[in-house]
Amino acid sequence: MNRTESLEKTGDQVARKAEDLAQRAGEKGREVAENVGDKAQRVSEKAREVAGEVGNKIAGASDTIQGKLRETGKEVGEVVSAVSDKVRSSAQYLEESSMQEVVEDVTTLIKRYPIHAVIIGAGIGFLLARGRSR
Repeated sequence: MNRTESLEKTGDQVARKAEDLAQRAGEKGREVAENVGDKAQRVSEKAREVAGEVGNKIAGASDTIQGKLRETGKEVGEVVSAVSDKVRSSAQYLEESSMQEVVEDVTTLIKRYPIHAVIIGAGIGFLLARGRSR
């Protein structure tokens, strides 16, 4: 075997190895893509499930509020009824909207009312900090 044949044989071996590596890399890439897709779908399903649960709990709170309103009187009942209706519509919004829509809406509200958003954020932070310290 002369030097040229040896180089051709080595070149063929390298080409086969490169082709094998490319094929394996493609298979791994497909596996990773499938895994990522599956996990993203599970996260999306879990987010929708959580949003539905939150909506159900809010709707339950709305029912409780309306029951208490009937006990407290008509004037207060009208005010609380209006609040209860808003809570119920919020629950329905959470159940029917995707998480992306909710995030976009919250972002729009924060941009429209930045001072209010900061005050609300500070209040929530205060309450969370106070709750953790106990």
